[in-house]
Amino acid sequence: MKQWFAVHTQLYREPLAVANLAQQGFETYFPCYQRQRRHARKVEVIQAPLFPRYLFVSFDLETNGWQSIDSTQGVSYLLRSQGRPAALPAQTIQALKKQQDSTGYVTTAALALFAKGERVRIIDGCFSGHTAVFEKMNDQQRVELLLDFLGRETRVSLPVYAVEAV
Repeated sequence: MKQWFAVHTQLYREPLAVANLAQQGFETYFPCYQRQRRHARKVEVIQAPLFPRYLFVSFDLETNGWQSIDSTQGVSYLLRSQGRPAALPAQTIQALKKQQDSTGYVTTAALALFAKGERVRIIDGCFSGHTAVFEKMNDQQRVELLLDFLGRETRVSLPVYAVEAV
């Protein structure tokens, strides 16, 4: 029975790993999203990996020659647990695929942990203990909040781990 496994890739070599694994007959899944990049007064939309340096590969552990994955160009190693490839729950990959839009990109809005306008508590950093209003999740996987500070609303950007639902 086919299962999904995680592969750790070489830095910026995910597309090369996908191509070489596909050439060997493995089914792969490399979730990406579109993000804005600003450089020299120019804004462009680029493809970015949802999980940098990771992709997913599907194979039957009992019948496929999975040992060749580690020596594939672009691959660092297949994630293992106790010497055997560590299988992922099938629902994980299915849930990611459901978040894709018509162009095949995962929408970051679908991955947001909070809804716009929802109140959250800041649990880490200099604003720890304050409550704020969730605005959005940005391209760098940070949450943007509206914080009532010193009598005025201030926009702050914090890492995801620094907030929790109220």
